[in-house]
Amino acid sequence: MSQADASKRSVLGRTLSGALLSAASLALVVYSASAEPFVSFQWSEFALNVGLGLVIFLLFASWGVACVRSLRKAPRRSLGSVLLGACVLWTAVNLFYLGSTIYGYGQDMTNPRLRALR
Repeated sequence: MSQADASKRSVLGRTLSGALLSAASLALVVYSASAEPFVSFQWSEFALNVGLGLVIFLLFASWGVACVRSLRKAPRRSLGSVLLGACVLWTAVNLFYLGSTIYGYGQDMTNPRLRALR
């Protein structure tokens, strides 16, 4: 396998994994937004919002690091470097919303105003 083939496979793998992570992130954020406010503690909601949210957060962070490492190796002013720069921004957006989802669940569980609904 030549160097160009390996590079294309790497870019394809990074693109597919980014799309999969984006879909999982979107599904979790939309679910959490539709289910709020979380009034009572349930293990299933905790596992979904905090557990799965943290796993997706960490996977997205490592995906972003892989993009940055590839960006450092890419030639300047090429289409690849522009796309990798966009990947880094997309990672930041997703990490913000995933972090908000995890933090928001914790805030709902400790919110004294919601105790009357429990």
